[in-house]
Amino acid sequence: MPNFSSLNTAFSGMNSQKRVLDVIAHNIANSRTEGYHRQRADLKSLGGTAATGVFSGRSQSYGVDVVGVTRAYDVLLAGRAVREDAARSAANMTSTSMSTVEGVFPEPSDLGLANQLDVFWGSWTDLANDPGSLAARTQLLENADTLATNLRRSSNDLQAVADSAVSRMSTLAAEVNDLADQIANLNRTISTTFGENNDLLDQRDVLVGRMSNLTGAVARPSDANGIDLYINNRSIVSGTIVQRVDGTTGPLTWQSDGANVNPTSGEAQALTAVINDVVPRYKTALDDIASTLVTQVNALHTTGYDQSSTTGRNFFDPANLTAATISLSVDVAGQPANIAAGAPVLPGPVAPGVLDGEMARQIAALADAATGADTKYQSLITTLAVETRSAQGRAAIQDQVADTAIRDADSVGSVSIDEEMANLTAAQRAFEANARIITAIDEMLGFLIERTGVVGR
Repeated sequence: MPNFSSLNTAFSGMNSQKRVLDVIAHNIANSRTEGYHRQRADLKSLGGTAATGVFSGRSQSYGVDVVGVTRAYDVLLAGRAVREDAARSAANMTSTSMSTVEGVFPEPSDLGLANQLDVFWGSWTDLANDPGSLAARTQLLENADTLATNLRRSSNDLQAVADSAVSRMSTLAAEVNDLADQIANLNRTISTTFGENNDLLDQRDVLVGRMSNLTGAVARPSDANGIDLYINNRSIVSGTIVQRVDGTTGPLTWQSDGANVNPTSGEAQALTAVINDVVPRYKTALDDIASTLVTQVNALHTTGYDQSSTTGRNFFDPANLTAATISLSVDVAGQPANIAAGAPVLPGPVAPGVLDGEMARQIAALADAATGADTKYQSLITTLAVETRSAQGRAAIQDQVADTAIRDADSVGSVSIDEEMANLTAAQRAFEANARIITAIDEMLGFLIERTGVVGR
C-alpha cells in the first residue's frame, strides 16, 4: 500500500533532477566562457536508510540526493597546457624581437650596410684611378659620411629595440602585480566561501594562465583550496600574501630586495634576453665593425700624403670607435684636398706627388681583408639570419605543441553542446517520470481515501 514515504522518494528524484537541470543549463550558458570547465551534479542513492515506521516501527527510506557538483578538470593536462602556453609566449616574443633586430639590417638591399661598404671602398678605387679629381674626393667624403651615419642609425635602432623591451617590461610588471592581487583575493574568497567554488576556481585558473604566460609562474596547491605561485622557485603569491615586482629599469626585480626575478619562461624571459643578451651582443658586433673600419683605414691613411704632400692625417675620428659615435675626423671633414691618396716612394720618405693614388688603392683593398669590416659584417648578418630563422622555427613548433596541450586539456573540461543536450533530455525524462510517480501515488491514495469504509454497502 502506498504511503507518504513514496511521495518523499519521488520528490527527492524531482528535486535532484531539477538540480541536474540547473547544472546543465549553467554548462550551456558558459559554453563559450574563457576558462570554464564543464560541471556535473553527483547523485547518491538514499536507498536502505532505516527510518521509524508509523505502524511497523521500522521501514526503509528510498530516494536520491545531490551530494555535490564537481568540475571536469585534469590537473596534469591543465598544468601541461599552462606550461606549454607560457613557452609559446616566450618563443613568440623571441621570434618577434629577432625579426625586429633583423629589420635593423635591411639586407640585401641598396639601403643595407653591405652595399654602403661596397660604395665606400669603390670610392677609394675611383680616387686611386684619378687622385687629382676634386669630384672623386668630394664623393668619397660624402659616401664615408653616409656610411658613418648609417652605422650610427643602426646602433640607435638596436638601442630602440632594447628600450622598447624595457618599456614593455614596465607595463608587464604592472600587469603581473595586478594579477597577483586578483589571485590572492580569489584565494581569500575561495577559502571563506561555503559550498562549491567551481566558477571561482575557473576564474583563478584563467588568471594563473595569464600570469604564467607573462612570467612562467608555476602554481602549487595550498590549504583550503588555495594556490601559491612561484617564479623561478620564489613565491610571488602565497595564500593571500603578494610579493610585488618592478620592471621600470629593465629586467624584472623584486620590490622587496631588488633581486633579479630571472623568469624561466613566458614573455618576461624573452624580454630579459633581448635586454641583457640579444641587443648588447649585436651592438658589440656592430661596434667591432665600426672600430675595425676606423682603425684599419686610419692606420693606412695616416701614412699617406694628401694633395699638399702632408702626411699623418686621420680619415675617421680616432676617438670615436663605436657604431654610435663613428664620424669623419676634423682633418678631412669638408676638406677633400686633405684626403691622403698618395703613398711615399719606397724606401725613402719623399712623397712622389699629388697624382699618386697608391694609398687609395691600398685602402680600397681593405674590402677583401680577412679581418676587415666587410668580413665581420657578413659574419654578423649570417649569425643574425640563422638566429632569426631558428627563433621563428622554434616559435612555429611550440605553437603546435601548445595547441595540442590545450586541446588535450579542453577535451576533459570543455562543454559539448551535443552531450549537454543528451543529458538535458535524460534529466527531463527522469523529472517527468518522478512527477508521474507522484501522480500515480496521489491517485492511489485518493482511491483509498474515497472508497475506504463504503465497501459492501
